[in-house]
Amino acid sequence: MFKEIKVNYGMLENIAKNIIIVDGITRSGKTMFNSLLSSLKHCEHTKTMILLEHIVPAISLGTLDHHYAKALLRIHLNELIYNNQISRNVNFRYDDLSGIFKYKEPEKYLKRLSLKDGTTVIDDLRKNTYYFPIRTHEILVNLEWFNMLEIDYRMIALFRNPIDITHSWWKCGWGTRFGNEPRAFTLAIEFKNEKLPWFCVGYEDEWLSLNSMERCGRTVIDLIERSVKQYLKVVDKSRIYLIKYEDFLSNAEREIEEIAKFIGVQTTVYTSNILRSGLQMSMLDPEQRESKVRDLRNGMLAALFDKIMKLSCEYEENFYGLL
Repeated sequence: MFKEIKVNYGMLENIAKNIIIVDGITRSGKTMFNSLLSSLKHCEHTKTMILLEHIVPAISLGTLDHHYAKALLRIHLNELIYNNQISRNVNFRYDDLSGIFKYKEPEKYLKRLSLKDGTTVIDDLRKNTYYFPIRTHEILVNLEWFNMLEIDYRMIALFRNPIDITHSWWKCGWGTRFGNEPRAFTLAIEFKNEKLPWFCVGYEDEWLSLNSMERCGRTVIDLIERSVKQYLKVVDKSRIYLIKYEDFLSNAEREIEEIAKFIGVQTTVYTSNILRSGLQMSMLDPEQRESKVRDLRNGMLAALFDKIMKLSCEYEENFYGLL
């Protein structure tokens, strides 16, 4: 029989400094920042970190000890950043938006392949300043538990109109894919022999009773409300930069300058080139928005539709009262 013992986990030296978390609800538009953030001075190429997205919800649900999680993620981030500096486990897929060939200077990572493994890399990280963008999903939703991990971070939190997010979730099939598709890399819970996404805890029966579109709408509403509540609750807001997807579309040059100031770096000629060449962003089309509204009205319960429309008005009028 296993005997439970008390363990005090040790925190190793932190070499993973200046982490830039790019966070938002799924389909809020975070991908457009991949190349732009990496174009800023001293910024490395953008990465993802699925482990973080699984650990934070588990802490919030009380199923994972945050002391263990803190020690684990310190090691994981240290390893991630160390490997980045010698191009180990770096994404060399040519067409991937998070790959080095979408980075401002891909040759930097090619040259790093010849660097020797060892303490020289650690010394470089201690002496010099690098910034490491990491794209995440739904971390702001659980901000108070994320902050328990004592990561040296700043966060760019992206919001988008709930009409567009809900419709995009539905078109992508997220009402049925969670727990049923191996490529749905979202932590799942088991309930009545069904696998549901972790954020359904507390309304599992309701989730199962809804159709695909309604599930998307119900969850988007919940995640937005929790994100707003967590941001308003946190004491130190200086580490979080809030931005609306639509504002970025309307004036990307001004917004990226503000983001650079927030991080504490400068834009580069690569930033200007990316802005001139055009970003993979969908400009807002009023007729398209109306089409989405019709789809939602016809495909879900009236109460859910009304709630999404109410949130949309609050978002457009005063950004949920966040600023």
